[in-house]
Amino acid sequence: MTDGEPNATGVLDSISNSTRVGILRALADAHSDSLTDPWLAYTELQEVVGIPDNGNFNYHLDRLGDLVVKGSPGYRLSRIGMSVVSAISSGVFDTERTWGPIDAPGHCRRCDDALQLRYEDGILWLTCGTDEHSVPLSIPPSLLESHPEGSEEEIVERIAFLENRWGSLTRRGICSECQGYVEGRIETIPEEPEQYHYHGHCRRCGFHHGIPVGMFLASHPAVTSFYYDRGVDVMTTPFWTLEFCTPGRETVLSTDPLRLGVEVNSEDETLSLTLNRDGTVVSTAT
Repeated sequence: MTDGEPNATGVLDSISNSTRVGILRALADAHSDSLTDPWLAYTELQEVVGIPDNGNFNYHLDRLGDLVVKGSPGYRLSRIGMSVVSAISSGVFDTERTWGPIDAPGHCRRCDDALQLRYEDGILWLTCGTDEHSVPLSIPPSLLESHPEGSEEEIVERIAFLENRWGSLTRRGICSECQGYVEGRIETIPEEPEQYHYHGHCRRCGFHHGIPVGMFLASHPAVTSFYYDRGVDVMTTPFWTLEFCTPGRETVLSTDPLRLGVEVNSEDETLSLTLNRDGTVVSTAT
């Protein structure tokens, strides 16, 4: 194992068998049923999992290693085991899972057609029906399927919050995928040299974060308070419906040093922000 890189091989091997996943699920259910007493006795756990052969059951139980804690009351999930169950329960590993489509607010910024949200191939797509216009969103199936029943508008608000939270984390140098350190700066988009975005790179997991300049600023205190004072929670507002989040809406104020201007509008009022190359807002004005 190299410095800073977790050795996940053993964990991945531990969950490569349906019986071992069943053991983890049974212990997770026990934890859910009784937070103060999350233990299952050996015979109780064996019965729940449905493996009568002691040798076979012991083999799989032993292979779970540090994902399970053994004590005098029996067995319970470790903190690592709980994280593994949470990841499995999110549905991100189920490539066959589908959801939707449901109608989404706003219109496609490339063709002005109506939008829908559809989950397939491990991605939530914001789409007008044309593949080249579709935008991938980092939303797990668990948010789409397991929250209390509500209107499609409420689901869209939750999606919007997670997407805006992604921008907030990136702006603070935190990777939304592994919580590692993100190093980034404002750069032009290779396919659109007249447009800028914030490009962040997490060297821990390797994830690249590319965010339109407006969306990068959506969670900035000046922006959230500007909208809050006007009765709008911008963090639950879909970024694709906010004009200032449209790619290319920024204005180049200077190139050396780089200064970009972004105007946030609400009714007849405007908040102007200026940011530098590393994405820091250096001035605001209303």
